[in-house]
Amino acid sequence: MKFTTIFLSVFLSFAGMAQLQAAYTIKDGSLVNIDAVPYMSVEEHYNAAIDAYEAKDWLEAARHFYFVKAGYSNSCYSQESGFYLGVCYFNMGELDSANTTFSIYLQGKDHPRLFQDAILYKFAIAERLRAGERCRLFGTKQLPKWSSGQELALNIYDEVIAALPCNDLAAEAFYSKALLHRYRREYRDCVDCLQIAVRRFSKHELAPEYFLLINNCYLDQCRLEFQNPDILAFAEINYRRFQLQFPREERLVQAEAGIREIKEVYGRGLVNTGLFYERIGKPRASILYYQNAIYQFPDTCAAELARTRLAVLGGVIPPRALSENADEKSASNENDEIIN
Repeated sequence: MKFTTIFLSVFLSFAGMAQLQAAYTIKDGSLVNIDAVPYMSVEEHYNAAIDAYEAKDWLEAARHFYFVKAGYSNSCYSQESGFYLGVCYFNMGELDSANTTFSIYLQGKDHPRLFQDAILYKFAIAERLRAGERCRLFGTKQLPKWSSGQELALNIYDEVIAALPCNDLAAEAFYSKALLHRYRREYRDCVDCLQIAVRRFSKHELAPEYFLLINNCYLDQCRLEFQNPDILAFAEINYRRFQLQFPREERLVQAEAGIREIKEVYGRGLVNTGLFYERIGKPRASILYYQNAIYQFPDTCAAELARTRLAVLGGVIPPRALSENADEKSASNENDEIIN
């Protein structure tokens, strides 16, 4: 902790020195950095920016677009220069600066002509941040790109959804946001996000993927909370909703396999507990856990292991039919609940 504090202090000192070494001048009664003062007419700066932009010289284009934006804020070129400045930052890999620039552009007085294009770029920024690209520490250009961009990506996905609520891009933003929540092990946030998406885009091509990802979240969560019975119940309800909404969907097989895997995790948890009680010399307790595993999850590999251990210990093996009928009755009740 102490080393980190010293390290950041050194970096901030260098950043401050870089600022002090910059040349300043007086413009409109204010002290401004001389690098931000235009030295040509607005048309000349704009034309130079466009030439550099078309040549993909992003640094030079950004310099001239900045002159137009900062030095001629009342000109007809100013607003669009803000958009193209954001594009330059994006292509230079300055994702946080690009996002800020696009946000400023979208907040313009008049409805921006390139509104949807700016939203598309913001979404692309979020996707790159989700993939692992970094932001600069404290948003300062003098500091390295060490800061995680995940929080910024989540905020951008929310902006995209709010800006284009019924657009295909919003459907993609919901999915990407959910993936990021899952990566961060924020499973409840992931499920909440996807359930909103399912309601809003029930017929979208991504809707089956929403259902599958919900089940995958429950599978991840059950590995951490295998004693929580609600997770399996929610996963089965999600599967049945998926089945009702897309009865001929091929990916139902994957969802069903996910349910079986959740049952396997639960069953294995019970069996492992039974094995623990065997090791510490409490066979009665272990028999109860083995019987419970067979009763609740009869068709799992865990149940087979439980049957083997019960045979060794001389415990009563629950009849398979009893547990199957119980499962069918439970499933029927849940189905009726969904339909009603």
